[in-house]
Amino acid sequence: MQPDESSRTFRNHPSVIVGYMLSTVLVVAVIAWGMLRDTDASGKLTDIALIVGAIMVVVFLWSYFYWKRTFYIFTDTELHVTRTAIAKSDKHIQYTRLASVNVTRTLLNRVFGTSTLTFNVNSSMNATAAEATLVLKKDMADRLRSQLNSLIFEKSNTVQDDVLVQTLVKVSNEDVIMHAILGQPTYQALFGLLMLFYAVVMLFYDNSGGLITAVILLVFSEVVPFIQAILKYYNYRIFRVGDTVTVESGLITTTRSSFKINKVNSVRIREPLLARIIGKAMLEAEVVGMASDENNVPLLCPLKRKDEVRRLLGELAPELVFESEPEHQPRRALIPMLITDVVFAAAVIAVFLGLLFTAEYYLDGMSETWALVIRATEAFFAVMIPVLIFGHSGLAQRHRTFDMGKDSFMFVYGGYDTATEYINYDKVQYVDVTSGPLQRAFGVASCSVHMMSSVGYKEITSGLFPPEDLEKVSEEVMARIRDGRYDYRRYY
Repeated sequence: MQPDESSRTFRNHPSVIVGYMLSTVLVVAVIAWGMLRDTDASGKLTDIALIVGAIMVVVFLWSYFYWKRTFYIFTDTELHVTRTAIAKSDKHIQYTRLASVNVTRTLLNRVFGTSTLTFNVNSSMNATAAEATLVLKKDMADRLRSQLNSLIFEKSNTVQDDVLVQTLVKVSNEDVIMHAILGQPTYQALFGLLMLFYAVVMLFYDNSGGLITAVILLVFSEVVPFIQAILKYYNYRIFRVGDTVTVESGLITTTRSSFKINKVNSVRIREPLLARIIGKAMLEAEVVGMASDENNVPLLCPLKRKDEVRRLLGELAPELVFESEPEHQPRRALIPMLITDVVFAAAVIAVFLGLLFTAEYYLDGMSETWALVIRATEAFFAVMIPVLIFGHSGLAQRHRTFDMGKDSFMFVYGGYDTATEYINYDKVQYVDVTSGPLQRAFGVASCSVHMMSSVGYKEITSGLFPPEDLEKVSEEVMARIRDGRYDYRRYY
């Protein structure tokens, strides 16, 4: 049955049934392979084939039944999803509650000439999961999205018009590869290096079990994220038409996401250590309903020169950015930080001293060469970990700043990796100003801001500043509510 576009009632393209079947085939193949590994399974091939066939038939019938009884009805004000399978479902999604309407084209979409429309609600509930997903033929999906843009975003551009809009920042595919390499957090890069070192040691030690474990961890911590970043952000484009921002990217699976600028809760310039050394940064945003199912924060700009990122931020979200005269973390804040570091460093050194004194038990039977390597490794980490702890505090003291603007406030936080975050006063849920015994002794406190983010609720914590300065954030949030500057209708 073809969707009746004139009645604005749609059904998923039948290819979704193929998608269900492919997923089932993978699961059933793993189960069948496990059964065939049994030494007695050679005489049960017929039984296994019958079981597999029965499972496939049941899944097909259920998928067809589920597809046949699911409808998407678009009215002037809302999307109505009805499902009358075993359990009846009736979902109403108001357009004013939508944070974004995304268009995704997977490999399966390309084979069948379809596109997947995903509708994400501006809510922390299931923040990374779409409230509704609709698969249509590509031209039909493009027309429907254009109609929805006019209703949701007051945007008259069609998909064909969007292609002609100039991107706000030139992101080459070489930039994307650089982003995949240097854009990862420093702790992730260090873990990858550690696994590489461990794999080399196990290779020389002829320990196949340890080598396989190290290689698997290395692949999942470094190789897989590297490939995912390239596939996701290849052919990157971003542009703004009126109040609507659109982001396009993807190599195999292409994605086009649109959201209104008033749905942005905060914007963040993130600088991993290696990227900061060469003067590069990336731009991220917290838009509820914009994160993917991999829990990735929406990226507004892959790794580029920091001045380009700041220029792009000024063009995309001038409502949140302001000329800053930041307050730096006072020097007295370094003292409680160092005292805490001394405690952690002492604990680390104690652990390695314990390993040193008990070495005769776990090194028994090893050659002198390998015993020396293990002792040298322990000594290296016994020194490097405390150095890294103190280094983090030193860099944090240098970078941490705080400032307040007209419509947003700014935190700069982090040690090796830093972030400059502009947070909308009106999107703050609540604020905690906390001062522990050590902080109180030196007249400083930290501020924790709680708000909705792309992946659910999020807490952003400032550095250590005088508590009376940090309390001005909460005072400004409340003042905007009292004097009417906060108007919830601005964010619909």
